[in-house]
Amino acid sequence: MVTLRIGFILLLAILAAAPSFPASVSKIPAGSPEPTEPAARPSENWYVMTMGGSPVGYVREVTTRSAAAGRPAVRVETEMKLVLNRLGTKVELAVLSTTEETARGILLRTVSELKASVLSTRSEALFRDGKIELKTESGGKAYSRTIDGGENILGPEGVRLLTLKELKKSGDAVEFRTFSAELEAVSKGTRKVLGREPLALDGRTIETLKVEETIEAGGITGTLWLDAGGEAVKQVMPTPFGEGVVILSDRATALAAASGGELPPEMFERSILRSNVRLPRAREIDRLTVRLTARDPGWKWPEIKLPSETVRAAGDGTLEVSVLRPSPPGAETIPVPVTDANREYLEANAYVQSDQAELKALAAKILGGEKTLFDAALKLRRFVADNMKFDLGIALAPSSEILRDRRGTCVGYATLLAALARAVGIPSRVVIGYVYAQGMFGGHAWTEVLADGRWIPIDAAIPSAGVADAARIGLAAASFRDGAGSLAAGPATKIFGQVGLRVLAFGVAGGLAVSVPPDQKAYRVAGDVYENPGLGLTFRKPAGLGFAKLDAVWPDPTLILLENPDGTRAAFSEMSPKPWSDPAEFAAAALDGAGIVATPKALDWKGRASYRAEAAGKAAIVIWDGSEAWILSVEGPSAASVLDGILAGLKLRDCP
Repeated sequence: MVTLRIGFILLLAILAAAPSFPASVSKIPAGSPEPTEPAARPSENWYVMTMGGSPVGYVREVTTRSAAAGRPAVRVETEMKLVLNRLGTKVELAVLSTTEETARGILLRTVSELKASVLSTRSEALFRDGKIELKTESGGKAYSRTIDGGENILGPEGVRLLTLKELKKSGDAVEFRTFSAELEAVSKGTRKVLGREPLALDGRTIETLKVEETIEAGGITGTLWLDAGGEAVKQVMPTPFGEGVVILSDRATALAAASGGELPPEMFERSILRSNVRLPRAREIDRLTVRLTARDPGWKWPEIKLPSETVRAAGDGTLEVSVLRPSPPGAETIPVPVTDANREYLEANAYVQSDQAELKALAAKILGGEKTLFDAALKLRRFVADNMKFDLGIALAPSSEILRDRRGTCVGYATLLAALARAVGIPSRVVIGYVYAQGMFGGHAWTEVLADGRWIPIDAAIPSAGVADAARIGLAAASFRDGAGSLAAGPATKIFGQVGLRVLAFGVAGGLAVSVPPDQKAYRVAGDVYENPGLGLTFRKPAGLGFAKLDAVWPDPTLILLENPDGTRAAFSEMSPKPWSDPAEFAAAALDGAGIVATPKALDWKGRASYRAEAAGKAAIVIWDGSEAWILSVEGPSAASVLDGILAGLKLRDCP
């Protein structure tokens, strides 16, 4: 019986949802029907997966029933492949899982193998005497632990029997527990009958029982259509990119779906939150208040619990979140002693492999004897920021693979930094949520270290000077002890793709404090003048040039694009250099990106360091503005004079 669930969130730069297919489990109540005689031959079902209407993969499920003594009576093997062609990059995820049960459906063993990068992660759970023995292997290393599970945990067959007995008509409901392979935990869930419904499928009509299912640990509610035998014919679940559907199909159609779906631009728009205001010096934001609005008015908000955030219900289906940038910690030294409270944040696991000899040696080399906890964390953060390359094709990988290949999404940056921190005795965890960048809040992951009893955010992928800025909203945090899915369980799974956002107020280090008027737009244009109140920027275009693009958001850094019929183009772009960037080197690289390979000339533009260069038909200037850099580049027959004309009409906050 196939069950679609969100296993973890990828960043957007990764963010996509990775469905998985764990077994729903429960105790069989007294009076449950005896199982039927196991069939002699396995049964096979193929399912097509779609996301937002686009085919993105398949599920193959094989159920084998055996009457042989000493063998599991029911064995369910599930193969899932998900392929997303994402803005020119292919993201592939594969899950192979097996459950073994008694004839009554009592769960004996599960095995799950997840491949979301070069390496795969294998998890095995054995159910014995009320305990669950867990073993996870990745990158040639194995990690084991034991958790309490309770008696008579059921697998898919047990849930099928329970459903057949208890769910008959509208309103019938049953509670059950589920063992989630990706969360490595037993979780309670419910099923409730919504009614009976005929389902058209491949030219035939199947009478189905329509059931709502909620899995507590993952915070997910979906809808199942079950046939007369209690098997799933269709399932629908929410994802950040629209409705996720798994539906019974044939082998050829299912395999064809695994060529990968090119998700349309509007689906990616759904997964980001356009800001109503551009934030100035975003990496220096020290306080932020936003209002989140559910797209579904009847939606129930999950609980968000991160120490730097204050959350309150604001009525009308909205939630108000205030984020305060923590102050830097004191002079606590490393290694931090292991206690019951911090153990899981200091110990190695299948994803944060801080016991890897090569990684431990590297971390010690980077620190060079540094013993102050936060200074050490910042040194490790800089190494990761300077030595990683962003790769959308790596969905999720163990730190050993990330260290070897130096590639990944922001989850990879955060995972490697967490592993380096633990290797030198700094408690660490990974946080997933939203971060502000160039006009939007997008899915992101960063690292937190425990210092002076406080969780302090540091970000290797989008670094600030010191403590990470407050232009972010954390939704969930995880040590990865409980597997990959623990990062996305709960608030992250529910909120991504389901809400809108409005900035209410923000503050910038140095004293700037802004309350955003309810009717404020991101920008306004009056004749030749563009004004951006958030950035404190006024831009007057020269005569003859027209505004061609004004609404771009990350990853497009263009704030304003001007064009005219003779082919002249002028682009004014916003970038955030790393805090330790050398201005001249950054400017040279930016000008090279604008197609001007020349030594830039250092200037003073209205009290700001700037760097200008010219070439045939091109001219550009980089203006250094605190933690921001503005790049104005012009192409055309009179590029230099056009650039001068634009500069004459450009005003930045606090400049004369």
